[in-house]
Amino acid sequence: MKKNVAIIVPHKGIGDIIFHNSLIKSISKHHQKKIILFANKSTKADLIYNKNKYIKQVVYINLKRPKKIFYIFKIICITLNLSKYKINELYYTGNSKWHKISFKLLSIFKKIDLKYIKRKKKFIISHLNDLMRKYSIKNLKSYHLNMPLVLSRSFLNKTKRLKKPWVFLSIDTSEDQIQIPKNTLIKIINKLKKKYNTVFINTSRKNSYKTKFIKNIKIIKTSSFNILEINFLIKNSNLFVGNESGPAVMASISCKKNIIFLDKYVIPESKKIPNKFKRIYIGIDRIIRNNKKILNII
Repeated sequence: MKKNVAIIVPHKGIGDIIFHNSLIKSISKHHQKKIILFANKSTKADLIYNKNKYIKQVVYINLKRPKKIFYIFKIICITLNLSKYKINELYYTGNSKWHKISFKLLSIFKKIDLKYIKRKKKFIISHLNDLMRKYSIKNLKSYHLNMPLVLSRSFLNKTKRLKKPWVFLSIDTSEDQIQIPKNTLIKIINKLKKKYNTVFINTSRKNSYKTKFIKNIKIIKTSSFNILEINFLIKNSNLFVGNESGPAVMASISCKKNIIFLDKYVIPESKKIPNKFKRIYIGIDRIIRNNKKILNII
């Protein structure tokens, strides 16, 4: 019976799944086989890892914390769901107690070798590095995306008509932790319009209301674009400005210059990715207090 190696990623963000690039490649190389990747739907993993040479299959699984009265039901559901797959080695990259109960039950009933560590470090990448170290897996330290260029003809035709240079401004995060005040955002946009012919402003569909007040032919709103299209725009922009988030991680890998906003509850995880390009991290509270600081940097 053919058995598989699987990785379960409990984190929810696009940036979080990109942080797992090196782990995925390293484990695949170590076992000399492609990986089954279990992840939350919000990671967009099926698009990011479509036709990836290290991934055999992406399976979406809901690992969101349930209400207390539903814990037992959720644990059973996850255990039964995962039992459908022929897995002999299972790597778990989180540290949730109720997740571990599900996976331990699975490992007992299906005789699966379950591998995980207790989280000691706040950075995801540091945690993954410790996981690889514990199980003697050579860390390739490779974070390059290799995302597929599956772009529609209409999208490409539209971008060809947009004058360069481009700049990408992202004002969204998955949990919406970093709030840019409207008056500060207007000043940033006005400064970018003076230097760049096309300004992309990024939000999710859910948060597209944030850009309703913006009406300018030089500004392209990206809320209707998919993650592959977003990646294309970032890679072809001269500058990324915006919140620490999935797009910021993409920019950290591929952009020439990045200005990334943080608040006191958000850590600069993208700083952990080896990168030759220039990155500037600045607290959003400092920007609010002194608009001139960010405007001078831009």
